[in-house]
Amino acid sequence: VTGSAAITAMAGYSVKVGSDFEAAMSKVSAISGATGDDLQKLTEKAKEMGAKTKFSATESAQAFEYMAMAGWKTDDMLNGIEGIMNLAAASGEDLATTSDIVTDALTAMGLQASDSGHFADVLAAASSNSNTNVGMMGETFKYVAPVAGALGYNIEDLSQAIGLMANSGIKSTQA
Repeated sequence: VTGSAAITAMAGYSVKVGSDFEAAMSKVSAISGATGDDLQKLTEKAKEMGAKTKFSATESAQAFEYMAMAGWKTDDMLNGIEGIMNLAAASGEDLATTSDIVTDALTAMGLQASDSGHFADVLAAASSNSNTNVGMMGETFKYVAPVAGALGYNIEDLSQAIGLMANSGIKSTQA
């Protein structure tokens, strides 16, 4: 009897995980407009990321949601997810939050989805070499990235300035 209760509980969990993933992918489709082959590619990539990284397929789908909200197309999402995952893993931040930070800051800086891997590398380096983290840097970017981008500053210089301010106790929205 105990064995059958455990099997029933596991089956219920599997259905919940599956339905959460399907719901997240439905949101990706609705936001991005991806259907057919494009949606299938995104679904397969989310499952692949769930199998080979510390993040689940559902978390990957949630990261795709933020990419879609930023206007990223299917190829942008497929190519950008690994850099964002690496940053989330290195920083310990939530994957969806990291995706939101990267997509917002890229747009504000006037950069493209194809810059996401380099951008994630710069943020990882800045957060690990100064007294800040990716979440706090995201808060800083909300205010400074549009101006910095319009003035032609690059992400390396901006991240270095944010790190230097953080080392002096000026962090997050104050920076």
